[in-house]
Amino acid sequence: MLRYPHALTPISEEISPADHEVLRNGGSSSTIERLPSRLQAAKRILPDDKTRSEQHAYEASYLRAELQWHKESKQVFLRFHERVSEIFGMMEDAIAESMTNLQEAERRYLSIWDHSLDHAPEGNL
Repeated sequence: MLRYPHALTPISEEISPADHEVLRNGGSSSTIERLPSRLQAAKRILPDDKTRSEQHAYEASYLRAELQWHKESKQVFLRFHERVSEIFGMMEDAIAESMTNLQEAERRYLSIWDHSLDHAPEGNL
């Protein structure tokens, strides 16, 4: 497939690290192509129908790849969210179990001194 080299001119607009890596490797993304500097450059070039058709085919292929990357990234983040939720649940369970164990340890401690829980000052449990 015909590749269209892009001059690597300095870009003052902000792009993501992933887009920067794509650009460094000679590629492009929809974010890069929507930059004002790229839009202005594209307006100055008036390609013929065949060239325009090839450009559209090229653009469609990298848009499909970008869309696939977004889908895969979304799945990664959904799995990450699920895993973090599981860990959070495990932490809540561990905290509840620790509180129960601490309360039981305090009850045993007070029983050594022959105190009932009714005589314990408030806030100890």
